[in-house]
Formats: sequence, C-alpha cells, structure tokens
Amino acid sequence: MPLPDDLHMRVADEPDLPAIASLRESVEWVALDWALRAVLEPPDARCLVVVDADDAIVGVGSGISYGPFGFVGNMVVAEHHRRRGVGAAILEAILDFLDNRGCTRLELFATDSGRPLYSRYGFVLTGPSTSALLPRSTPIEADPSVEIAEGHDIDELSRYDAPRFGGNRRPLLAMMTADPARPLLAAHREGRMVAYAWLRLDGPRIGPFLADSPEDAASLLAEAFHRFPQVDALGMHLPSANAAGIRWLQRTGVELDRWDGRMARGPQIPRRDETIYGNLVGALG
Repeated sequence: MPLPDDLHMRVADEPDLPAIASLRESVEWVALDWALRAVLEPPDARCLVVVDADDAIVGVGSGISYGPFGFVGNMVVAEHHRRRGVGAAILEAILDFLDNRGCTRLELFATDSGRPLYSRYGFVLTGPSTSALLPRSTPIEADPSVEIAEGHDIDELSRYDAPRFGGNRRPLLAMMTADPARPLLAAHREGRMVAYAWLRLDGPRIGPFLADSPEDAASLLAEAFHRFPQVDALGMHLPSANAAGIRWLQRTGVELDRWDGRMARGPQIPRRDETIYGNLVGALG
C-alpha cells in the first residue's frame, strides 16, 4: 500500500531507538533497549520506520527470521497518523522481508485494534494462551535429580532450543548467555538438558523458558527463587498446546489469565509448543 505523499519509509538504525522507544511507550508498551537492538541486526532482522517531512518517526514495525519461522513486532503508528494506511504499508514491507528470508510460518502478538489489519493479510488466531504471575510463596516442588547451573555451552543450548521453538535462535541465545544482568539457568538430568530459562530481573519475568515437563519447569523455578532472593514473583506465558503445563499451574493455585491475541500465517512447522513456558518478547518470539 502506498504511503501518503507527506510520509516516507526507511530502514531504522541505532539513532532511531529513543524515538522508537517513545512510540512504544505512547501505547503503554515496555521499551527494552536490548530487544529493540535485536531487530536492527541484519541479515535476519529488519526494523522499518515511517517518517514525516521533518524526519520525525510516526510509525514503526519489525520482522525477525529464524529460518522458516518469522515474527512480526513493534507495530505502532502515532495516533495522529492512524487510518492513513501507515500500518498496512509497514506490514506489507515487513512481510516482503520475511518472505525473502525464506520464512514460511509467520507469527505475531496482536492487540484488539490490530487484529483486523493482520486478518486482511492472512493472519488467523492460533488459540488462547495462558499467563500467570507466580509469587515466591507458590508451592513448587523441585526434583532432586535435576542439576541447575548458570553459564552454558551455546552449541548445547542451540541444539536444545531449535526443535522446541521451531527455528534457529542462536544469535539471540548468544546475547542472553553474555548478559550478566539477566542470568540464564539451564537444568540437566543425567547429563541431558531438560529445561532452560532467562531471568529478566527487571520485569520480573522469565522467558524464554522451555522445559520438557512440568516437573522440569518446577525445578528450574524453585532454583530461580532460591538463587535470587530479591525476586518476589516471576511471570510466565504458555501457549494453549502446553496443556500439561497449564494443568500444573492450576494445581499450584495461582491465578491464570487467558489471552487470545497470538496470530499466525502459513502452515505449522515442526516445533514442540508443549515445552514452552515463556516467550522472549512479543516482537522476538
């Protein structure tokens, strides 16, 4: 879709980050510097901005590819430029980018107001997901046979993550393992990885968080609370396919929040949604 004559689109770069963050905050979205920087990184990611005659950013959107799996995110248009085709123009350009990267399955997290736009471009709801905030007092039983440690072999982490997530997140995983402010814990049983989670203590939130069973997830959470006494609660987000994980959360007695905003376009790819207990962020998967 063509933009109005007073606007044009360009690829975002690092000096644009404060304005992009401000645009996200205008719709009450958290602006995480590390997550915004991730969508600037070629060749697998691209962030596009629409600017006015004064080069002020009035719209933004991003795409990131993990092989056949791609995510659309950061879709925001300034209020005084809405209903002018800005969002559609950005989305079309991001979809072209992801198609050219070879992505056959695209996903995104949609607001209620954004769903009609995404629906016009072939995205459909994938089923409700479940969010939960686990306070420290949550009854969690750790399996003594599970060993948990910080600091990991990136090759092992990537081998574990890819078939469960559905794409190659190695560059992001490398970023996470190198970030001392946000520890990454991995769980092993008899020498085999069975779970990992990135603790975002500024949230507080835990994600990405993958585990082969609710018992493995519980062991990792128990260790996270033990190692980080300053954390009062941790947030999780599970897809509907992780039925065992949702039943486990129900048994703990925590309050569960149902959310129906994940949308997808294209055929499902091999992945293990039943192992997902937390996403990274909406724009990154």
